[in-house]
Amino acid sequence: MSDVQNLQAEVANWELELAALDQECTADGWTEPEKLLFTLQRTAATYRQGILPRIAVDQALVMHARPDGTAPAALTAYNTIMIDELVQHVARLERLRLELVHFGETPQLHRQAIETLAALRALTTVLMRFGQEVISSW
Repeated sequence: MSDVQNLQAEVANWELELAALDQECTADGWTEPEKLLFTLQRTAATYRQGILPRIAVDQALVMHARPDGTAPAALTAYNTIMIDELVQHVARLERLRLELVHFGETPQLHRQAIETLAALRALTTVLMRFGQEVISSW
């Protein structure tokens, strides 16, 4: 399995876990704030324990390109930027979760949490698509 496929599997498992959580929470009568808190906690944990280490340690997805002139430096910079952005979004999720716990749900905190989750998904999609493009261009 390639790094891209491993990352895709990790992200797919996270998405399945969140879908199962949503069904379970709905069946058990959880409130929206409770579901959101658990989603934020589960997402942050999954990224910290699985997705970010895979990207960082494996130099995932971007180091497979054949070097030509400035390509290695550009790919290293890309990898550094992507990891930094993902780490910042995960940290923001953790901060928002704590704010939700301490202050309760407000429309603004709820919106920020949903937007941060969406941004994290989008960044992960970009990273995986870039990795697929690099590998398919070999």
